Amino acid sequence: MADVPSVVVKIGGSVLERLHPSFYEACVSLQQRGVRVAVVHGGGPVINRLLERSEIRPSFVRGLRVTDAETLTWVQMALAGLVNKDLVARLQAAGAAAVGLSGVDGKLLQVRQKDSSLGYVGEVTGVETALLSALLEKGWMPVTASLGVDEAGQIYNVNADTAAGAIARALHASRMVMVTDVPGIYASPEKKEGVLRTVTPAAVRDLIQNGKISGGMIPKVSAALSCLKGPVREVLIVDGGKPFSLDGTKEEGWNGTRIVQEEGADHVVSHLPTV
Repeated sequence: MADVPSVVVKIGGSVLERLHPSFYEACVSLQQRGVRVAVVHGGGPVINRLLERSEIRPSFVRGLRVTDAETLTWVQMALAGLVNKDLVARLQAAGAAAVGLSGVDGKLLQVRQKDSSLGYVGEVTGVETALLSALLEKGWMPVTASLGVDEAGQIYNVNADTAAGAIARALHASRMVMVTDVPGIYASPEKKEGVLRTVTPAAVRDLIQNGKISGGMIPKVSAALSCLKGPVREVLIVDGGKPFSLDGTKEEGWNGTRIVQEEGADHVVSHLPTV
């Protein structure tokens, strides 16, 4: 798929319910311009609400949801059901040719248990792109819930950042866009000031070491750095609640941080059409 421009868009569960209309418009615009768009999503807040109704207290270790058998049932219901179908419906209403699935379908996300202390949390071991590629080639926009399956058919909860990064690498995407509830990587996170516009992997590693990147941003930048070791040329981290474009080369019309492979990052030119 390297001969056709493609982009993977990861949507964080925390921003799903307040996505700006420009998000849907940007996805549709890219699709109409011939770019293959694949969407991957989480759904943490919806999962938490379902667990609350069942009087189950959510538990997290190193930012990952501890997922026992009962919790997994609610995770599947939220991700592959409520969240996935709502997102697909919204994209279709905006004019996208969208279709919903999960990482279980077609053995898309192949996983193994990450850590027994986390329960049914999967670590991605492989990506089967046959189903995604077939859909993309026919002009569909696949919307994938972050679930995976092992060789025995056991379903696992998968971190959505990790899932999106693995899919982006497997599809040889030109770009990955991480749509979040923050404006990007802050130069001064304690004050929430000075969003960095363009950084390199080396700069990101320095920011982590210096404590400027911490908490929930670490899984995001880790997935980004992993992508940039492969065919993905750049990763955008943007605030989905504000107007933005999926074209990170414009000086206007988008917000967020762009992480790129090359030094001299400000001079990188995207091969994707502008939005």
